[in-house]
Amino acid sequence: MLVTESAPQRIRQVIRTTDAVSDNRRAGDYYRCVADGERILWGGKITTRISDPRDLAERLRRAMVATYPQLEGVKVEAAWSGLMSYARHLMPQIGRLQPGVWYSTGFGGHGMNTTAIGGKIVAEAITGESDRIRLFAPFGLLSTFGPLGRAAVQLAYWSMQAQDWWQERG
Repeated sequence: MLVTESAPQRIRQVIRTTDAVSDNRRAGDYYRCVADGERILWGGKITTRISDPRDLAERLRRAMVATYPQLEGVKVEAAWSGLMSYARHLMPQIGRLQPGVWYSTGFGGHGMNTTAIGGKIVAEAITGESDRIRLFAPFGLLSTFGPLGRAAVQLAYWSMQAQDWWQERG
């Protein structure tokens, strides 16, 4: 992920929506304007490995500028990476591990649009407002087989990138 410096005039010239946007590639990029349209939050380049934030920032910046050439020169203020979290059953894992320890993980690359509801479900369970968290009980914490599982997910992601490349080359 990256967040740009504040550049409201330049951003508003090219991005005219406050909605989150994603492309239709299998291994796509996604973004939205934040801070009342002053900055862009841009994500993509999914991996199961930790990336150096400087390298990731440059790769994401290039993707942003390829999409919006008018944003050339807008600086990256911060960039960070995180491990892609997939559950074998492909459902988010939301629940209580033990008294006082809750979890909301495994959004499989769709965390930007779903983690907020995961947090809300956990908060409702903690406060007793709702028991919707029980709906996720069948999708508990399963073993992902450590490094072997991570390797399988990375191979699947590389396969998606290759499919995108093959489709876009012509």
